[in-house]
Amino acid sequence: MKQKITLIMGIFLINSVVLHAQKSKFSLEANYGLNGNFFVRSYDELGGPNPKTYFYKKNFVGSIAGLELKFKMDSSSTLSIAYAQSINSKRVNFDGPFNSIYLQINNYSIRHINYFYQFSYEGTFNKRKNNWKYQAGLFYLRSRQQEILLENFNNLITLDERDYKHDGLEEGGIFAGLGYFKPIDRHFSLGIRSRVYFLISTGTFEAVTLTPALSYNF
Repeated sequence: MKQKITLIMGIFLINSVVLHAQKSKFSLEANYGLNGNFFVRSYDELGGPNPKTYFYKKNFVGSIAGLELKFKMDSSSTLSIAYAQSINSKRVNFDGPFNSIYLQINNYSIRHINYFYQFSYEGTFNKRKNNWKYQAGLFYLRSRQQEILLENFNNLITLDERDYKHDGLEEGGIFAGLGYFKPIDRHFSLGIRSRVYFLISTGTFEAVTLTPALSYNF
């Protein structure tokens, strides 16, 4: 009887250790912070031959939030999939005559939203002290863009919101990043990340980010 109890306890202990080892391979990271979007400042807002007033550009600095699921291959290598959403906006004000009418736009916000879908590899610079981490990967991008156009020559006011579903706004690219993380207890690590996103489809930089992050190992 004692042998059976000992055997059962041994099996239970082994299973617990194995399950704990398996669980410890995964972690979930949440991050939120600042993004700088290069595209939202790249619009050409010159009027051209016909009088036009454009409200296309947004503020370079915006916010970004993301969630990342990681699989730890060994002590210094990790694979991850992630989703992030960034928002850059600008307040629009216009007060004056527009052809035969007087037009007012008061404190109206236009936004540019990016949806990032990411796959990446993360490594450490030092296997013993792995606080510093580097990251590289691929991302797929969909966007939602709000714009205002006033065209004097044909009495047209356009309030436009373009996206992937109606306008096919999608791109693909690569990104690289650097981060520093420090354990704060058995399961949690607190850190900060910086990433740079480059669009292969257009050959231009899309964004740069700086985000504090909280990681949970389970």
